Amino acid sequence: MEDIIVEIDAPNLLSFTYCDWLAEDFVVDSFPLLHDADLYYNYGDIESKVLQMSKFITKLYNVKVLKISGAYFKILKLAKALSTSFPTFDNLNRLEVYDIRYLRMKTLLNFLEFSPNLESLVIKKVQSSGEVNKNTLTFNKVPSCLEGLKSFEIQRFNGNPKELEIVAFVLKHARVLETVIMETSYDMEDDKDRHKIKKNLEAKEVEALNKKITMQLGASPWASAGCVIKFSSS
Repeated sequence: MEDIIVEIDAPNLLSFTYCDWLAEDFVVDSFPLLHDADLYYNYGDIESKVLQMSKFITKLYNVKVLKISGAYFKILKLAKALSTSFPTFDNLNRLEVYDIRYLRMKTLLNFLEFSPNLESLVIKKVQSSGEVNKNTLTFNKVPSCLEGLKSFEIQRFNGNPKELEIVAFVLKHARVLETVIMETSYDMEDDKDRHKIKKNLEAKEVEALNKKITMQLGASPWASAGCVIKFSSS
């Protein structure tokens, strides 16, 4: 679809899914009744399409439930779209991010500044490979985007330091947070015949890791005294 222009004229559209190569351009007005949108892209180079795609994202400002891949936050950053001219997603109540590099977390939080009524945030996978910028979650002022957040969930959670840093950051700033859910996907490397293989953990090992993580997070400041941490298995 690289050389195709997509034109959409659907003012009564309630649900929208786009999971394909990036089109050359989108011709759309707006979606005043849009309830949910699902945008997934993970096919490689996006630099040539950042302006078109960032403009398209702005047309979704009425959406209530948004599912989106981390590549779109790279698009927003490259296009320098998150400025005063970016629309406010006043209706957005739930945001699900398929996968996101740790380095894109600051762009995600900047996007949330335009989502003042967000109550539920789900991150399905945090990729923390490669060089990590120590200032990724450092801000000059406390981000207001987390003030109304009630539920935060992180899936495929392995307990690595960057995942813990993200959870601790949310706990520190989300004042009305009710639940933090970590869907764990622990694994350990076992040396066997000089080859490293993954092995599943036994229930008691998982319980011990959950307890250790709870203690680590308990040592950090929490903005919401009534927040509860929950673990689930993937």
